[in-house]
Amino acid sequence: MIAKIMKGSGFKGVINYILDPKKGTELIDSSGVRTDSISHIVQSFIDQTELNPRVGKVVGHISLSFSVQDSSKLSNKFMAQMAREYMEKMGIKDTQYIIGRHFD
Repeated sequence: MIAKIMKGSGFKGVINYILDPKKGTELIDSSGVRTDSISHIVQSFIDQTELNPRVGKVVGHISLSFSVQDSSKLSNKFMAQMAREYMEKMGIKDTQYIIGRHFD
């Protein structure tokens, strides 16, 4: 597994990337956000951000890449669990998140 970490300040672009239907993506887990539409996901993050305007880089995007050889073992449940464990080990807890899976 390889992790790539990026930070930013805008939710709309990163959420559109994570959940891009043209790339066959899928939302496999979330916490603390409304997930019935992309616009509601974005607004959920914005609403939380407005509670502490002192924070500058409010967007974190972590891409976890797995070997193609392991693809038969990578169920959505397993990948969501791996992502949650990764966040926990990185000290990312008690916060909103979404986990999307890309198939490209």
